[in-house]
Amino acid sequence: MPDQDATGDRRQQINGEQERGHGGENRSASAEDRRMVVQLHPVAARVADLLGPHIERQGFELVSVEYHKGTRSSMLRLLVDRPDGGIALDDLEQLSPVLGDLLDVYDPVEGRYTLEVASPGLKRPLTRLHDFAAYIGRRVKIRTHHAIDGQKSFSGTLAAATGDGVEIDDEASRHRVRIGFQEIKGANHEYDFNGAGRR
Repeated sequence: MPDQDATGDRRQQINGEQERGHGGENRSASAEDRRMVVQLHPVAARVADLLGPHIERQGFELVSVEYHKGTRSSMLRLLVDRPDGGIALDDLEQLSPVLGDLLDVYDPVEGRYTLEVASPGLKRPLTRLHDFAAYIGRRVKIRTHHAIDGQKSFSGTLAAATGDGVEIDDEASRHRVRIGFQEIKGANHEYDFNGAGRR
């Protein structure tokens, strides 16, 4: 096993938050549909490429990877779910040491960092093509790198998703806005407790 300093001096954390399924949609998807279409931090993208196949072989799916670089220590957060939703604390506890060992082997993160393995939560990030396709007709929030018609944040019903971008019925402008995937900084489902998450 590599020296601890060389592997990033990880401290594993478990997020025990559980979530229910997403309306029962069929979330089986081709490799193309599972690719990350929202640009990740280069370190996060590397981790996703390395660990995604291993997570799938365990019967789970990698929803997103977040990497936050700090002055003394960084944060690497892996958001994992079951293909039909509803990942449990026991699942996260099972995965955490496996993923930690794989990170020791691949060593994709420089310096010291904390590893957190968590569920996506109710405000599920949308990063892959089939994520966006599954949430058409539901309320989402999209943040962009650059302003589009003076806005960098859009909330409303996701109207369409294609291979190169999405359309959202933006509530603030009351217009349907087309946003290319290369413009998206982040996107997530906006859970509506009054509407049971439908919109």
